[in-house]
This record gives sequence, structure tokens and C-alpha cells, in this order.
Amino acid sequence: MKKYEAVFILDPRRVENNGEAFSTGIEDAIRSLGGTITRNLCLEKRVFARPIGKHKAGIYWDYVMECGPDAVAALQDKFHLNQTVLRMAVFEYEDGQDDDVFKPRDGHDRLVREESFQDSFDREERPFRSYREER
Repeated sequence: MKKYEAVFILDPRRVENNGEAFSTGIEDAIRSLGGTITRNLCLEKRVFARPIGKHKAGIYWDYVMECGPDAVAALQDKFHLNQTVLRMAVFEYEDGQDDDVFKPRDGHDRLVREESFQDSFDREERPFRSYREER
């Protein structure tokens, strides 16, 4: 049995409470196909860079599971035409591949999100050439 990562994007208009009940149905489907779930994580509602049809946002769910390739194909067949699932992708998973994704960010992220970021930028520190210096 291999490890796989399955990412589901759910339609927020069709689920309640971030899709907790629908997530339970996905877990039951994985278990019924002979798989075991090692991680399930709701990544909350996110806005798309490009709309999927008329949808501009979706609720992301991430699962790491151990199962056979035939179970992955059956899982994709089961949720392929489901109206609640906007997108679904399954990838082979290697341990430690997403450790950087789920760990807390460093102080750099805090600096970018400060409200007065534009005002605190010091123009004297920025290297530039003026038109007069080039002559």
C-alpha cells in the first residue's frame, strides 16, 4: 500500500460548517475502499486565482491516506460527478514533503502584513541612480 494525498475543493454554498459532515463522508468512503487516513485537515475557505465556473471561492480539505491504486481510482470515480466537489486531485505522498507548508511562518510574514508597511519604507536605503548622476 502506498501513501497518497487527496485534496478536495468543496462548494461553500452546498456545505455547512466548513464541510465537516461532507468530510466525514469522504473519510467513510476511503475506509470502505480499504484505506487508512493518517491526516485530514481543513484548510478553510480560500478565494481562487481563477474562477471555477461561476465559483470564486472554495473550501479546501487535505487528506493523507494509505491505500492501493485501485482504491484511488474508485475514490475518484465516486466523487467525480458529485455537485459538492468542485475539484479533486490525488498525488503520491512522501513523508516530510509538506513540513514547510504547515509549520508557523517566521517574522518576515509579519513585516509584510503591517498596516504601515508603505509608510515605514526608507527611501534612503533604496539604491537608485538619478538622471543627473548618469551624465
